Amino acid sequence: MDKTPWQSQPLTMIPGVGPARRAALHHLGIDCVADLLHYFPFRYDEDTKEHEFSAETGTVVVVASVAGEARVRFVRGKSLLSLPVVIHDTPMQAIFFNQSYLRNQFSVGMTLRLYGRYDATHKTLTVTRHERPSKHGALRSMTPVYAVSSSISVITLRQIMNAALRRVEPQLRDALPGELVARFRLPSYCAALRMIHFPDTLEDVHQARRRLVFEEFLRYQFHLQLLRETAASERAAPLDPVRFYEGSESFVRALPFQLTDGQRSALAALSEELIGTVPMRRLLQGDVGSGKTAVAFALAAGLAHTGQQTVLMAPTAILAEQHYRDAVRMLKPLGVTVALKTSESSESTVSVNPLKRGECTEDLIIGTHTLASPTLSYRRLRLAVIDEQHRFGVGIRRALREKGEGTSVLHLSATPIPRSLALTLYGDLAVTTLRERPKDRLPIKTMHVSTRDQTPVFRLLRTELMKGHQAYIVAPRIRPDDVDEEMKSAEELYEVMVTELGAARIALVHGQMNDKDRQQVMREFVAGHTQVLVATSMIEVGVSVLNATVMIVYGAERFGLATLHQLRGRVGRSIYPSYCMLVTDPVGNKALERIDALLSSQDGFALAERDLSLRGPGELLGARQSGLPTFSIGDPLADLRIMEAARDTAESALRDRSFWLLPSYQDLRESVLRDLLQKME
Repeated sequence: MDKTPWQSQPLTMIPGVGPARRAALHHLGIDCVADLLHYFPFRYDEDTKEHEFSAETGTVVVVASVAGEARVRFVRGKSLLSLPVVIHDTPMQAIFFNQSYLRNQFSVGMTLRLYGRYDATHKTLTVTRHERPSKHGALRSMTPVYAVSSSISVITLRQIMNAALRRVEPQLRDALPGELVARFRLPSYCAALRMIHFPDTLEDVHQARRRLVFEEFLRYQFHLQLLRETAASERAAPLDPVRFYEGSESFVRALPFQLTDGQRSALAALSEELIGTVPMRRLLQGDVGSGKTAVAFALAAGLAHTGQQTVLMAPTAILAEQHYRDAVRMLKPLGVTVALKTSESSESTVSVNPLKRGECTEDLIIGTHTLASPTLSYRRLRLAVIDEQHRFGVGIRRALREKGEGTSVLHLSATPIPRSLALTLYGDLAVTTLRERPKDRLPIKTMHVSTRDQTPVFRLLRTELMKGHQAYIVAPRIRPDDVDEEMKSAEELYEVMVTELGAARIALVHGQMNDKDRQQVMREFVAGHTQVLVATSMIEVGVSVLNATVMIVYGAERFGLATLHQLRGRVGRSIYPSYCMLVTDPVGNKALERIDALLSSQDGFALAERDLSLRGPGELLGARQSGLPTFSIGDPLADLRIMEAARDTAESALRDRSFWLLPSYQDLRESVLRDLLQKME
């Protein structure tokens, strides 16, 4: 018997997975059996009810009964297979384009599941995908749908998933203590995996998610609590408060604008904590444009006046360069020395002490993850500012903090989240919130248009481009796939924009490009050489392009409120009027509520609260919220109650030592500590 732990067993041990399918799975980020079983569906298709089906033209999923023989004819060079079917006692034709080979695979009376576009006028269903009964049995009423590629279909992935589950089920064991499983009435780990991938009802999905999300959140909360216990024992040398406040206030007085009341309040609280002997561990969250960076620079100016150093770590070289330019403009006139350090050596301006190789000597060093490199050291590092902390692993953040003795850490986040969620999600940090925006910012005009008439989209684009402004075009995915053929991808939109906008300079950027090419495309846009940037939502947290006045989001119904608000915040950063267009297919009630909320408010915190009320557990695996920690299945917004239960459970288990002492916690304890050590490496 194979003694390899099931989690790390190779994919080729699964019947039906050879080199080609292994390569296709790798493209999806699946490299072992554990990756496969934790590759969860993003939605579930149920058989359409009669009243839902007959209501109007649109995309539907239906169960049909074959009523006659399939016929093939050719129209404009395309084969058209027409299959008579009956759907809810209504005769109609199912149309298959360029699939004449299916003609002899249907028999009268056969039950099919058809995915496609229903035309109520002509009583036709143009089929984009179909399923027949398998040799193992009839069609299931609940069908999980996965994100796939052109190299592997949803049906094939489900077959592989089923084979993998059958292979490893005897080896699956629960890491959760039995008392927790009983207390929260959770299914076993094995049962949860079976139900999440092959449910009979929505209740199966709900119970499976409850179990898997709780375990994922519990591990996360144990990590937070253990990190907090470690940080609580650290101490820092006290600073001279007079010199610190002199440096900080000189920065504030030199600003060409006045700080908001919120910025002043945050600066006072952070300053008091920073000059003390207990290292600061704080999250400064604020809406887009609320002025978090100015607060960080004021702290850096105060520390420089006491001879202490600050580092600011950004997730990308582009963002680090922007922070560097701003710091040089705002801090250098005050005598604060500033340096840039990224992995691109040509961009580096950092100075090192020749007597102590690799020791940075400037007051403020700005860069990417390179700042945590073992080859760099700092003279007197007191504060590490981490921009968008969710983009960095625990190990990198810890390595940077350990570059100094008693180093304080300030995390910046542009994702407004409700305070109740912030306290639970960042249990190892104190939370400070900036709610105000600078008074000179114009509101962004937000509009909702349909994919059926995109005339307003191209009219707006042409008008703003003629003024010399720039635009973002955002798509939900990089390229088309066979799950939803009607949803526009970034690659398709790039071709559309090239056709529609003629001589405009247009570029495409997405997460699967290599880092060097992606950074170059972004630099071209920042410099104004590119007029239109077509992208995925990866641009939502990033550089400030003052000349960008248009944000157009295709498939806006696929995004959560927080992500849409972040995307909208990429424009409206200058004195120019700015616009955000949300382009959608016909949407359901919940998606329409999200769109309406965005149309009626530009307050990120109000929208976050609204998002929390709109997105309940019923929205199973919806669009992830930008700026929050990434989980494989849990959604911190939709699953807030589970996160709170996990927090309380972790705190209790550490407080009464059951985590450390009880045999029932052994498997969970070992895996939590192993995962934490790996993250710190």
